[in-house]
Amino acid sequence: MKFWILNLLVVVSLVLSGCFAAPGMVLNESADEEGAIDTLADFQGAKVHLQSINAKTLALQSSASLASGGSVSPELLSYSPEAYKLGPFDIIQVVIWEHPELTSPLGSYRSDIATGQLVSESGIMFYPYVGDINVLGLTITELRVKIVQELSKVLKDPQIDIRLLQSQRHKIYVQGSVKNPGVVLLSDVPVTLLEAINRCGGATVAANLSSVEFSRDGKNYTIDLLAPYEAGKGPNDIVLKDNDVIRIPDAEESKVYMMGEVGRQQALPLKNGKLSLAQAIAEAGGLQSESAKAENIYVIRAAAMDEINVFHLNAGNPMALVFGDRFALQPGDLVYVDATGLARWNRVMKMLLPTAQLIYYGTQAVHTTHTAKEDLMNW
Repeated sequence: MKFWILNLLVVVSLVLSGCFAAPGMVLNESADEEGAIDTLADFQGAKVHLQSINAKTLALQSSASLASGGSVSPELLSYSPEAYKLGPFDIIQVVIWEHPELTSPLGSYRSDIATGQLVSESGIMFYPYVGDINVLGLTITELRVKIVQELSKVLKDPQIDIRLLQSQRHKIYVQGSVKNPGVVLLSDVPVTLLEAINRCGGATVAANLSSVEFSRDGKNYTIDLLAPYEAGKGPNDIVLKDNDVIRIPDAEESKVYMMGEVGRQQALPLKNGKLSLAQAIAEAGGLQSESAKAENIYVIRAAAMDEINVFHLNAGNPMALVFGDRFALQPGDLVYVDATGLARWNRVMKMLLPTAQLIYYGTQAVHTTHTAKEDLMNW
C-alpha cells in the first residue's frame, strides 16, 4: 500500500509544482490569487481531485455537514405499533377491585410476575370463575371485555383492570458497546431506540455514538445519536418493533491512518466520529522535526471505487495549523506527511551505503589477494 501512496503523491507533487504533466494525465488546474490548488488528475484509472485545505474548503465542509445534519429515515419514524395481541407465554395480571382474593389468590407479598397468569403454549389462560380462556390474538381491551362478561355472572358490576406484565414473543436485540448487551422484551407499552439502549445500561465509554447501526426488516440504517434533530424527527422518536437490532460500534472500528514523517505511524480511532487533522498529527507524535516537510501534508480520502480526494495542507506557516484544527477527518482517511529532499537523500544513502561498502571491501580483498600472489611469484 505504501508504494501505491508514494506513486499517487508523485502525481500530486507534479501537479503542485505546475511544471510537468505525465503521459496520460489529464489536468484541469485552477488556482486563486493566494495560490490555492483545485486540480483534477487521473491516476491508474481513478479520478483524483486535489484541493488545498483553506478557508474555502472548510466553508464547503461545514456547509455539507450542516446540510446533512441529523436525519432519520422517514420509514423508521412512520412506524406506529398496533395494539398488542396476546400470545403464548405472555404473563398477564388481572386486577378486580374490592376482590383481592381474585387479584392475588396467593397473598399480597408475591411479586407482580408471580401473581400474574401465564398464557400456555397453545394460547390458553385460566382465571377463577371464568375457566380456560383462549387469548391468542386478543388485545388487552378485548380480553377485558371477555372477562367482564363472564364474571358478571357471579359478581355484581365487576371493576377490572388488565396489564401485560411480560411478553416473551416480542423482543429486540441490543449489541455492541453497551454495558449490558442482550435482549429487551417488548410489551403493550411502546419502547423507543434510546429507551432500549438505557435499559441495557447505556453506552460504554468506548462507544461511537455517531454511527449507531440499526436493522429492521432486512434493511440497515446508520443513526447519529449526537447530531441535532428537529422536534419529532430524532432517534427517540423511533418506536421499536419485534426483531429490531441495535448495534453500537466501538470507537476502535472507525480509524484514520497516520503515515510518513510523523512521530508514530499508527491507526488512530475517531472519538464519537470526530477527529481533526491537527489533533491526529498531535496524537501521532507530531511532525518529525528533522525529516518532515511541513509544506506537504496530505489527507487521502476514497470517495468512491474510482474517485480519490486528496486534501493538501501547507503547514510551513504555523498559522495554517488553524485550518488543520478545523479540518474534520473521516473514517478511513489516510494522513501522509511527506519527507524533505534531504531526508529522501539520506534514506537513499542509507540503502546504498551498505552495498557500496560491500563492493569496496570486496574489491579491496581481491586487490590484496592479487598483490600478495604477485609478491610470492616475484620472491
